[in-house]
Amino acid sequence: MNRPLVSLCVPTYNRASSLAASLESICGQDYEPVEIVISDNGSTDGTEALCRRVAAQDRRIRYFRQSRNIGLYQNHNFLIDASRGQFVCFFHDHDTRTSNIVSAYVGFMRQHPKTGVVCSDWDVIDELGTVLDVRQHEVATVTPGLDFIERTIRAGRSSVGAPGAMIRRAALGDIRFDEQGPLGFGDFVVWFRIAERWSIGHISQRLWGWRQEPNAQSVRRIVSLVNDYDINLTGYCDGHLTRWPDHQERVERWRRLVRRYIFWALAFEIGLHHRSRRPIGCRSQTLFEMLPYRLTPEEFEVALERLATYRTGLDQSVGLLVLRTLLRLRCTWPLAWITRYYASMRVILGLR
Repeated sequence: MNRPLVSLCVPTYNRASSLAASLESICGQDYEPVEIVISDNGSTDGTEALCRRVAAQDRRIRYFRQSRNIGLYQNHNFLIDASRGQFVCFFHDHDTRTSNIVSAYVGFMRQHPKTGVVCSDWDVIDELGTVLDVRQHEVATVTPGLDFIERTIRAGRSSVGAPGAMIRRAALGDIRFDEQGPLGFGDFVVWFRIAERWSIGHISQRLWGWRQEPNAQSVRRIVSLVNDYDINLTGYCDGHLTRWPDHQERVERWRRLVRRYIFWALAFEIGLHHRSRRPIGCRSQTLFEMLPYRLTPEEFEVALERLATYRTGLDQSVGLLVLRTLLRLRCTWPLAWITRYYASMRVILGLR
């Protein structure tokens, strides 16, 4: 039986040092045939020289250099259009992956032909490759698309990570990343558009590592990220209702879930703000717990104002009252203490 071509798409910008190791794992995949498509987003370091040298040694590599930085999602869209495979993977320039991730994904996709995207669990690693945390998602092997959308909106977390997923091109069609939208959670919209007509797959193995770096674009305060979450997911709800006008009740529920998640995310950030240090022996559950955390006075006030704006039910009204009372009494240790049990609180609050 013929083996389908897989496009391994590598968007890169000014990461020559980590790109070298990343390309080694990409070129060393145990699956064939693959094409390796690199789009250099106008790097000013040694990325171009590295890519041209590696491309000269491996005929599977096609290297494109943008004359200027065209933007993160523009670069991803360029790679989609430049690639030719039946399946597409985005392998970022600073992450890690096992040598069998592509073959595992292709096998899954062929076994589940109605699946549009598949992803595995993953590690969160630091600059040295040390595992900081793991992302093990308790989800079904195959989830119906609309169920995936609702679960992701409710949880604020996706079992699909852009740097470690495989996309079926037939499912992707003309869907692209929104080049004008906010960066945060922009990939959610792509997965949701695919999930409108296809199922979402999951492999319960950690086949790749997501590298958390101090200067990464993802290192932002929650109070900043929730604006992206609101814009991208509310915009998605608007678009979904246009495409599926009979889903009005479903979409209204999604809108409430968006607001509910934002409220509790902001409450969590206020708790982190009052934590004196990361508790010894406390295993991180979020990227934010890995950062030295203090909001500026302005950010703190914005977080409080938005809490009131996003509350949607009695539980959140009560939560806001308790939080304000503790702040007024200057008794903030309960807020810091509860962040140690964030995973349990997510279960209690239904954020999963």
